[in-house]
Amino acid sequence: MSEQRRSFQRIPFDADTRVGQGDKSWQVSLIDVSLNGILFKQPANWHIHPGLPLSICINLADNTRIHMEIQLIHSTKNQVGCQCLHIDLDSITLLKRLIELNLGSDEFVGRELSALLAEQDSDL
Repeated sequence: MSEQRRSFQRIPFDADTRVGQGDKSWQVSLIDVSLNGILFKQPANWHIHPGLPLSICINLADNTRIHMEIQLIHSTKNQVGCQCLHIDLDSITLLKRLIELNLGSDEFVGRELSALLAEQDSDL
């Protein structure tokens, strides 16, 4: 059911990634990413304040980084799903290109990016 409600295509992806909240930080294993969120394996000693935002840094192979401010949407014993709250222009450009390369279609990603911008405008 939740797969049918997804507005953004998720792509499997693995990279050196850290999630942080306040002075705490965890190395995590990515499962997949989208323009609007991220799914990763829950790390050991995962203790966060659910109402506070998290930061994530995905280190790409070419020494570039995708930075996002995210919020916890759901978690299980094994997985954590988060929604993007804020992403800077350089990071969204890298993420968009990463998704384009994995999907093989910049037109599809363009539609998703338009949907994301419309979603953010409606929140204002």
